[in-house]
Amino acid sequence: MKCLDLHNTKKQNLATRLPSYEPISIFGRFVIISILAVGVLHFISYVRAVPKGVDEKIPFVIYLVVILSFNGAAELQIALDNILERFLPVPKKIKLRLFLQISVGILFLYVAHRIIMYFVEPKLTIDNSRSGVILGVILGLVFVQMVANSLTIARFTQKWLDTQEQIAEMKREKLRMDYNSLQDQLNPHFLFNNLSVLKSLIIYNPEVAVEFTENFTDVYRYVLQSKDKRLVKLADELDFMKAYFALHKERLGEGINIENQVPGTILDKEIAPLTGQLLIENAIKHNITSRETPLEIKVFVKDDNLVVTNSLNRRDASYSTKTGLRNLVKRYEILTEKEIIVQYDEKCFEVKVPLL
Repeated sequence: MKCLDLHNTKKQNLATRLPSYEPISIFGRFVIISILAVGVLHFISYVRAVPKGVDEKIPFVIYLVVILSFNGAAELQIALDNILERFLPVPKKIKLRLFLQISVGILFLYVAHRIIMYFVEPKLTIDNSRSGVILGVILGLVFVQMVANSLTIARFTQKWLDTQEQIAEMKREKLRMDYNSLQDQLNPHFLFNNLSVLKSLIIYNPEVAVEFTENFTDVYRYVLQSKDKRLVKLADELDFMKAYFALHKERLGEGINIENQVPGTILDKEIAPLTGQLLIENAIKHNITSRETPLEIKVFVKDDNLVVTNSLNRRDASYSTKTGLRNLVKRYEILTEKEIIVQYDEKCFEVKVPLL
């Protein structure tokens, strides 16, 4: 089966721009961190006790190693942050993530410290310089933790801003969808078809006309009652799908069939309202419905997803989902991290909607 991707690619955000590997970002980080490293080195040199006979002038090689060490620690944290974001995205397992970031930073700092103290300037290891060494380690640890925390905070902040933007967009989208859903039900074409069917039933089959009117009423009542809800019970949605399908069944007759295989044990699960109407309407809109080639719709549950499949007998040369499914996908991107999956081949169109 082919998979239809209806999910939008998210634009690059603040958390990914700041620690990016663009030349200007790398240069800016190097300059800022180098200035900070030199400042720390001079601070340590100022506060520590200098033994007699030791030149107070800091050798160039010390500058070089300290600058490289601080920059290396920062770049290591950036690389580690990007890796952890794939496997431990914030805010999931944040404690483990911070522990790994700080632990790797400390390990790198320890290795860099040993190089500086034993291979670059052995004179700094004497007892009178121990306070300066300890201070250097403390400042290095603070720096490493600041880098690790700032990256995580940046991602937290960006995701919070994205969430607020998505919530606002969801509210606007929901208003449009509520209006469009109600309009779809109340548009003249829909009303004309159903009222024509009702008129015929009243004349030729009054008993069926009563049942048809009840389904007609149930559909409108459900649309009005659910328009302010983010989620509804699966049981309520299935009842609505049954009533909505019955209206089409009365009009299309043997040209359409539906098979409900949803077990009664999961009816307390929740789903976005009017999901069933959209999927049934989408199937009818894009497929031929006739006695010779009836539209077969199946509804069942698999892997905690409500699965709706329909046979494929296209009206047009290409099968297009237009905007209906895209709107549904946008709603679920706000409701859950689980994604709606749309797949199709030459014979079948399938939509998997997560149950919540």
